[in-house]
Amino acid sequence: MDLIKLERKKRIQGVIIGALIPIVLLLIVGIYGFTVSRPIMIDENNFAIAPHSYLGVLMVYITSMSYYHAFFCLSGNMAVVWFLTGKKRNSMANGVIVPTAIYALILVALRLF
Repeated sequence: MDLIKLERKKRIQGVIIGALIPIVLLLIVGIYGFTVSRPIMIDENNFAIAPHSYLGVLMVYITSMSYYHAFFCLSGNMAVVWFLTGKKRNSMANGVIVPTAIYALILVALRLF
């Protein structure tokens, strides 16, 4: 019984880690996009538009079909899973996969609609 609780606790730690890593990576990539190279989008009337705020840069990265920065941030979770599996922490690695799948479904849904 104690082993089950311990494994569940490790899995919850993995879920928390998996939920935070893509967000932190997206914030770091957003800082780069805001300060160094702002993303440019073409709107319906063929005008080039660029966001003027940090939140606008993040929204472009999340919703635009032309930029894959948000999916790159999800790949950080796969590196963490690889690292945790090598360290024999499989239950924590299994917990990291759950938010990764949820984030991927949300991103695909946002880009389709």
